[in-house]
Amino acid sequence: MRPPTPATRTRQTDRTLPAHGELGRRRFLLGALVLAALPARGAEVLRYAGDAAFHPFEWLDEQGRPQGFQIELLRELGPLIGVTFTVKLQAWAASEAALRGGQADLVAMVQTAERKGWAAFADGHATPAIAVYRRQSDPDPQDLAALVERRVAVPDGEPMRDTLDTWLSQLRGPFVMRSTPEQVLVAVARGDADLALLPRAYADPLLARGVAPGVVASSLVLRVQNYGFAVVPGNEALRGRLEAGLHALERSGQLEALRVKWLSSHRDVAERERLSQGLTRQKALTWGLASAAGLGLLVLGGVSLRRGRQLLAERRQRDRAEAALQQAEQVLDRSFTLNPEPMLLIDRAEGRVHDTNAALQTLLGVPARETVGKRLEELGAHIDALTLARLEQALDSDGALDAAPLTITSADGHAHSCLVSAAGLDIGGVEHVFCIVRDVSAQLARDAELQAAYDALVAELAHTRQALDGAARRTALAERSLQDFTGAVAHDLRAPLLAMQGFTGLLRDRLKEGQLHEAEEYTEHIARATQRMNTMVNALTGLAQVSRRPLQRQTVHMGQMARETWNMLSGSQARRAVEFRLQDDLPDTLADPDLTVHVWQNLLHNAWKYSARVPDAKVAVTCLRDERGLWYRVTDNGAGFDMARAQQLFQPFQRLHSGSDFEGSGIGLSLVRRIVEHHGGEIRLRSAPGVGTVAEFTLDPPA
Repeated sequence: MRPPTPATRTRQTDRTLPAHGELGRRRFLLGALVLAALPARGAEVLRYAGDAAFHPFEWLDEQGRPQGFQIELLRELGPLIGVTFTVKLQAWAASEAALRGGQADLVAMVQTAERKGWAAFADGHATPAIAVYRRQSDPDPQDLAALVERRVAVPDGEPMRDTLDTWLSQLRGPFVMRSTPEQVLVAVARGDADLALLPRAYADPLLARGVAPGVVASSLVLRVQNYGFAVVPGNEALRGRLEAGLHALERSGQLEALRVKWLSSHRDVAERERLSQGLTRQKALTWGLASAAGLGLLVLGGVSLRRGRQLLAERRQRDRAEAALQQAEQVLDRSFTLNPEPMLLIDRAEGRVHDTNAALQTLLGVPARETVGKRLEELGAHIDALTLARLEQALDSDGALDAAPLTITSADGHAHSCLVSAAGLDIGGVEHVFCIVRDVSAQLARDAELQAAYDALVAELAHTRQALDGAARRTALAERSLQDFTGAVAHDLRAPLLAMQGFTGLLRDRLKEGQLHEAEEYTEHIARATQRMNTMVNALTGLAQVSRRPLQRQTVHMGQMARETWNMLSGSQARRAVEFRLQDDLPDTLADPDLTVHVWQNLLHNAWKYSARVPDAKVAVTCLRDERGLWYRVTDNGAGFDMARAQQLFQPFQRLHSGSDFEGSGIGLSLVRRIVEHHGGEIRLRSAPGVGTVAEFTLDPPA
């Protein structure tokens, strides 16, 4: 977060951080200054722009030199990613403009929704402290509830507005907006506001200079903002290098060491860890002294006296650390457990509720035991599964949820219109999702425009839900089709395999008996079964390749293609007389010609084949239009089939006539259907035994 800074902070400087550490102390000062201003030979130079007054992260000291957490981090990060950083600290507005205008390669700042529109953020590596400031005579607020309905002065900047709209949404104001941190503190000192909410990086130096007499920092400190490097959108290569370097520093402990050095909260953690280790060593030493008591009470007495004093001092330090820890836990308890806004914590990997606060339990109307430890799918009485699926998809794609509409049903059946915000949270190496739920039912009832906006969000959610339903239905249909297809293929491939197995056994027996004539007959049976299987495999290969082939739509003269296909068929059996009628004005269409020709070949071949036993065989090609579109029709007066078994015709190798009556592979109509549906069209058949068949197809998608 960086509100505008006073003009006195506009002092700026350029410094280069060498990628290979500081120069030796014994070099001449002039040589050191010259070398420090030049980048390392052969190293890439990146321009870093920062804030000249953002303690303790980055600032300019009295000599105009960059100092702080960010500056040391850049020194550690440069060698890891093979670059040299030039540092330019100035008024924050100028640094922001430098990144947006291309005069800087990266900055470090708080992530907000507005900034994500013009900057790409790497993973956050620090959390600036936001403190509550009060008049010295006023009581110290212990939790966020103490700020509700109080006049809170805040800087009028986008980062603070974003924080108030998301993580601190339970604070309803009234807010006293001021242009600069100094004006915010002065508002509290003059009584224009009851409290102030400010980043400590800005407020603490101002209080030290006495700009707001009588105003002090309270014990309530918040860490809700994510602070990290930002580059211009599209520079994913640089963002990836920065993240890789930060992860390496995190694994090595160097990043945490910098936090401990510069950021107070991490320093407290390190102090408590040091005291804990000291107590452990002290306990081991005490047991050792007790076991050696018989060696000399006088020596032990002197040692015990000194150690007792040291232990007392360390115990006092430990008590202070434990008191600070207890206070932090109380703040956390009040910020989560007692927060007036409903909140919950979810284990993302398992989709299981890890914790809820009292406000959420009140909203649902159920005790914690009925939600904590349950999977989200088990909360169907409160949230429907499809809405959850939509929210999970949005969280996976965007990384966070920002005021998504959600209807929650309480135990009494009352529906609450809510907005949910969520973001990822790492707890002990386990990824969680932290959610804040706001019940806006009352606000919607009072504000018609807000209700309309909410209804628009709900409509968008419903549209997404319909898409999910359609996808689920298509998936189920595809699975059923795959099962039917697999069953048909397995059944028909098994027949020639069993035949080959049986004839192979007979062949073996006849060869042992020396009956070569019968053995030769069995080899012919095996060869025919092998040929049949090879034909089926080749047909399946062609069928599978249809859906993978990209469509090459172009104008196809359907009348000409149908005529040429029929001429090839009739030319193969010139003695057979079949009356063929082709509609003169058969319309052209846009389709893939190489695939369309297979449709005509199979449909006309079937009409030719199944009309072979009719004395006056007739085949006609016409077309018709209906609300679906343009249909092409092939009609014959041949053998026909029973419509009760029509669906079997589109399964591979499924035939309604025996192979002895009509030859064929049983794959033709399966291929036709696959080609037609690949175009987005449909095919339909009508038939009756002894009457003939009508096959109609369209290659156009539905209107």
